[in-house]
Amino acid sequence: MIPPGAFWVRMPRFIGDAVMIHQALGPLWSLGSPLVAWGPANVMELFEGSGSFAACVADPEPLRAWDMAKLLRQFRAEGVINLPRSSRALLAAFLARTPVRVGWSEGGGGLLATTSLRFKGQTGHQMHRYGNLIAKAFPALPQGAPCRFRPSGEAFDQASALREAFGIHGPYVVLALGAKHWNKRLGTPVMVDLLDRLEREGIPALVLGGPQEEDRAQGRGILALRPQANVVCGRSSLSVSAALVADALAVVGNDSSLSHLAAASGTVTLVAFGPTLPEVTAPQGPNVRVFQKAGLNCLGCMRFDCRIQTHACMQQLETGPMFDRILETQRSLTAASAPSGGPGTR
Repeated sequence: MIPPGAFWVRMPRFIGDAVMIHQALGPLWSLGSPLVAWGPANVMELFEGSGSFAACVADPEPLRAWDMAKLLRQFRAEGVINLPRSSRALLAAFLARTPVRVGWSEGGGGLLATTSLRFKGQTGHQMHRYGNLIAKAFPALPQGAPCRFRPSGEAFDQASALREAFGIHGPYVVLALGAKHWNKRLGTPVMVDLLDRLEREGIPALVLGGPQEEDRAQGRGILALRPQANVVCGRSSLSVSAALVADALAVVGNDSSLSHLAAASGTVTLVAFGPTLPEVTAPQGPNVRVFQKAGLNCLGCMRFDCRIQTHACMQQLETGPMFDRILETQRSLTAASAPSGGPGTR
């Protein structure tokens, strides 16, 4: 049920950005008003039932500013927090005469918002830019740590059933596929090498990807080389994928949605960066470690292609340091679950 008088938080279609926006919302929980998530249907499925929001509202089809404004008027929205770069939600809030309208100045947003900043005028990590805008709009609110994300209980139940189907009963590692641009993807040779190392140590692994053909193709490539691999591409919803990475011993991925979800859940997240800049878009969380191929002058090129035939930054990344971190995590988990000793123990 959508509460009246709420602040509506606009979510983008890119999952990694949506997760970072969720993490940046810490100060807004102190507003004393409910928060409503508002965005594309697949993103709302991720947040539905997570307890993060009072309600999740999927976009109407077709997505028109006037129809969006009708929703805001119907539920007497107190404000719209528009952290994506599009100004459509700000236009809807302006048309609905929503009292508080927070967003970026670019694209006419400065004329529509009651509080705005230039996105390109900000520096540092993208999540910190979100925080700067929220702080300008609500200067009296305390600053908070990044919000942890946990999907719904139903998603965890479905994730458990999926692991059971693969015969995974204990700690496991997720190798996360996915990226909008091919050159951000961690190479199949790297994934296969990690699978081999994990198998030798008896650590189960789950290769997890989405329904898009790029993930399916890479999944097929991994299965062609390692037919025994547990590959899941398009067989689970986004919220179930989030539960799988939240429960994992560790997640190995790239600059894409599953890595951001793992980091926001507190899971040990080992993320490979090549063409993009970790200081701007690295997943944020207490257990994140960034890995890059040493000795390359082209790191952080911010291109959507690659002029180097080997594409070494993502195809030739050394797996040893990643694997050592996984073993470290496993040893810590084993030590934490071992009997503490004391009277009566042997």
